[in-house]
Amino acid sequence: MIDNRTRYNFSDFSINLFYVLGIVVLSIAVRILSLEYIEIGGDSLAAWENVVNLVNNGCYIEWTHHTIRWAINLPLYLMLKAFGTASANYYILPIFYSAISAVLVFYVGSVLKNRRFGFLSALLLILYPKMTTMGSQLWPGLYEMTYLLGCVLALLYWRKNGLWQLLAIAGVLAGCAWGSRVTSIYYGPGILALLYIGKKRVSPILIFSIFFLAVVALEWGCFYNITGNVLGKFSIILRNHVSQGQLLVTPGEYLLNFLDLVKLRGLLIVFLAGFAVSIWFIRRGDDNEKCLSVLFLGGLFFSVYMLCSLHPLKLAAPVGSRYLTAGTPYLIMILLLGLRKWRGSSPRAAKFFKYGLIIAFAAFTLKEVPSQNTFSRLQEDLQNGRIIAEEKIPVLMRYTTWSPNIIEQGVMSLFGYDKQGRLKINEDRKMLKNARRMSIMIFSKQTDENYKPENINGYYYFYSGNKDDLAKATRVGISDFDRKGHKLRIISKKLLPQELLKGASIK
Repeated sequence: MIDNRTRYNFSDFSINLFYVLGIVVLSIAVRILSLEYIEIGGDSLAAWENVVNLVNNGCYIEWTHHTIRWAINLPLYLMLKAFGTASANYYILPIFYSAISAVLVFYVGSVLKNRRFGFLSALLLILYPKMTTMGSQLWPGLYEMTYLLGCVLALLYWRKNGLWQLLAIAGVLAGCAWGSRVTSIYYGPGILALLYIGKKRVSPILIFSIFFLAVVALEWGCFYNITGNVLGKFSIILRNHVSQGQLLVTPGEYLLNFLDLVKLRGLLIVFLAGFAVSIWFIRRGDDNEKCLSVLFLGGLFFSVYMLCSLHPLKLAAPVGSRYLTAGTPYLIMILLLGLRKWRGSSPRAAKFFKYGLIIAFAAFTLKEVPSQNTFSRLQEDLQNGRIIAEEKIPVLMRYTTWSPNIIEQGVMSLFGYDKQGRLKINEDRKMLKNARRMSIMIFSKQTDENYKPENINGYYYFYSGNKDDLAKATRVGISDFDRKGHKLRIISKKLLPQELLKGASIK
């Protein structure tokens, strides 16, 4: 006799497996299609350089707020030990974590409502415009988001099934989120809401806290052994990040810091809608909807108003979509839950906005797809790099800044924020970062702390060679780059501006 419960459970597992495989394949395909070149903002380049050096030479180049993120660097180290330090392997970890995060969102959505809701949530996360960057880089937001999603999923299953082991798993994963970026603490109120709302017991909070603090204590012990400072990793953060003079604000600027949300550009309207729906859920939603709202609102509030210093007054981080990534899954699900509520009174309008959201996210993702696939671009750069090294061809660098699209320009103009794209002059810092990127990704060289690229005329800098080499050469290498893009070409020297060859300066 066939047990119907067993048949149902097997069928349910098969359907979930079908969804999961579809999500993984779709996530990997979209990430590869929209893959970006390694960016030079700091997080990605510093992590890659240091972990490559750890694999090759057994130590970091330096201890900074980038290298203390063990929950990113440890998986990266293990991956590089397994597959090697070839430049293309840079993309394995972000693509993998992107797929895992999409699967976790599917299960979170399935627990909240059903598989269809979970799949739609995962689809929107895959198509979320900033995932083109997150799924290409070693930015900490992606890893913080993935660990936090695992924590939230474990807590939702605990709220449903009541197993203390789920609290332990959630605590450990929260510790990993902390290990990927300390800003994960912004989501503490949301975690507390999941532990307490609807339960109103202290024991779950204690169990969760024991396992979370165990991870934190182990981390502290490791960094105390490294630094000899009782502050552990915070001694490194205070020395390398908080001590920098950036992000200082007056009291008035601090109170008005929410105006910097305009930097979200095309995503601003999505965040404003999520904010409005979250406030409504706090008042009238069910327990899970309230918890999701606290997760999103807590992350948003602290991202805008968290301080790292009172004297002088200094923000912990600038406002920007990259700093809000960990809260993105909850923003997406809150919007979808709000549309479900709206469907009862205005089904056509709710359907219009739901598909409008999908189309808008897909359009912005397609917009970010490079004209040449990044894997192909990287291979061409590596090939040109080999020719340049063999023939000792001088290499020049020039930087082009970001330019807003028509929608972004419209939103920015509405708020009086103007930034036009143009070729930048005297970009010493960006030239240095691009030189570091080329060294590690194309020429496989270790970072030279004393290296400084030579400024030729304000627009062009030498990566390698000098004016004498340029005068003798018939061909030159040209590194055209911006923060996320790069192209290394070998061209005839005759194609360079004549003013450059004559040594004229740019005024």
